[in-house]
Amino acid sequence: MKSERLKRIIEKNIKLEKKSPYNFCDRWCNRCSYEKQIYCKLYQNEFEQKITCIAHGKEPGDPEITKEVIRKQFEDTEKKIEQFTEDNGMEFGGIEIPEFKKVKQNFDLGENKFLYTTARRYCKRAEEFLKDTFFNEKGIKSELAYDLEAIAWYDILLARKLHGVLSGFCESNYKDEFLLCDTVAQFAICKKAINESLKALRRLKPHYLRHKNLIIELLAMLHNISSRMKAVEESI
Repeated sequence: MKSERLKRIIEKNIKLEKKSPYNFCDRWCNRCSYEKQIYCKLYQNEFEQKITCIAHGKEPGDPEITKEVIRKQFEDTEKKIEQFTEDNGMEFGGIEIPEFKKVKQNFDLGENKFLYTTARRYCKRAEEFLKDTFFNEKGIKSELAYDLEAIAWYDILLARKLHGVLSGFCESNYKDEFLLCDTVAQFAICKKAINESLKALRRLKPHYLRHKNLIIELLAMLHNISSRMKAVEESI
């Protein structure tokens, strides 16, 4: 049963999503509705990066051009934040531009580590299924490819995002309402990953009888993860 605090956070996130859907998305722009794309700042920024590369005769994603475009976008964001803080009598400390280096983060998941372990196992088993049915196969029917792509996209997203999200549910962070709002929003993406994967696996099951037992195992693990995620969320 949802607490009043969780209900309040979810209602707040619904309002925020209408203004900034990129904070609540699964980063699969190709499957995002046009209505969201047109006012999603993340989609617009990435589209700008792609167009700028093409305009300079480079392949989309060229590291040097992309880096400069991102730097300019950060500068524009900094100016907007500075103006906002001045208008509202707040103190502005500036934004540090990242150096695009990999940063290793270690989170203490506490009692939630077993949930993450299950998600990791699901990811591993899903990869085994995809190797036999998708990655090494040719001439796959479009309707099957659509669902296989969904499994491939969401199994990686679920394991990686869940690790960071679960750290946000640690009891020490419960006092930070802003952090909890973001954590609940990211948790919703994990739930979407599960729901989309469940639908895809159910549609694929009749077509891959040789992998019937593995698909049943994957479905069971997703249901297990889903029920335990619900318990974590309702602990707020």
